[in-house]
Amino acid sequence: MTILCPGGFCGITPKAGATVAAVYMILVTNIYLICEVGHLERAMTDMAQIKPFNLTEVGKMLPYCYYTGITLAVMTYPVCAFLINSVKKRLYMGMFAYVAWITFYDLANCLIVALAYQVSKEAWFSLSPLEWFGLTIRIPMDCFWLSFIVTYALMIIERKGQERLSLGMRRSSRNLSEPPRFRLGSNC
Repeated sequence: MTILCPGGFCGITPKAGATVAAVYMILVTNIYLICEVGHLERAMTDMAQIKPFNLTEVGKMLPYCYYTGITLAVMTYPVCAFLINSVKKRLYMGMFAYVAWITFYDLANCLIVALAYQVSKEAWFSLSPLEWFGLTIRIPMDCFWLSFIVTYALMIIERKGQERLSLGMRRSSRNLSEPPRFRLGSNC
């Protein structure tokens, strides 16, 4: 069974693509953290200029949107290291765990940016266009790199299935060709 593109695409094999995906996510997370910390500092200084009685409870949630985004980004580092280890040791469950995490991470970031936009309107604060741009660029790129990871994980599953099948066939052919030998303490 040919799965997706087992020969690779864009000149990259699935194994190399899965490794590059982890490195890509580490670099993107670095950039994201730098930008998020800058956005948080800008939001805090702009919110400090607003009179406290003009800021509603919803408006006070804006820093927590950034704190959540930063926390999720920091949690992505060990997940990327886990992906590199899973690729090296051919652990397909680790690769699928990474796919699940990145899917959750991207969905959570969409929710965070949308919530931050709503909160920023209430707090008379404008959300940086860079936040929307970063999100809209990162999601298609994540999908591109996830295709390599899924392809490589499915290739590993297929190979393990073939190994089990060939091992079972070797056992059955060995059992048909020669009868089992029973040794009960005597050398025959």
